[in-house]
Amino acid sequence: MANPEATRLLRIARRDLKMARRLLDPDVEEPSWGWAAQQCLEKTLKAWLHSRGVQPPTTHDIARLLLLLQKAGVDITELKPLRAFSTFAVQCRYDDDPDELGLDRAAWCNRAEALIEQVEIQIVY
Repeated sequence: MANPEATRLLRIARRDLKMARRLLDPDVEEPSWGWAAQQCLEKTLKAWLHSRGVQPPTTHDIARLLLLLQKAGVDITELKPLRAFSTFAVQCRYDDDPDELGLDRAAWCNRAEALIEQVEIQIVY
């Protein structure tokens, strides 16, 4: 049986991903897009933790969530690049002139969608 909180978080993650995809327009500044992408990734990782029986902390720190997943038995090797998105959670929201990271927005949106699908499988089975 699917964990209801994990399922709820994935629904919100999909909503955040939809917003991130709408912000693919190059006229939209990277921090605005990155915040939406970060929110999607954060909720997806928290859903994954719930599916593992771990109550995620109230945090926006992707690295912290990844460490908790690792402690729960998940191989995070391929997930480590997600840590770059923690900067969008706080720093970029309050910095009026943040450095651009030059991320490939479309590729990261696709990766976020693949991660959501991966976690959905974890929740169902």
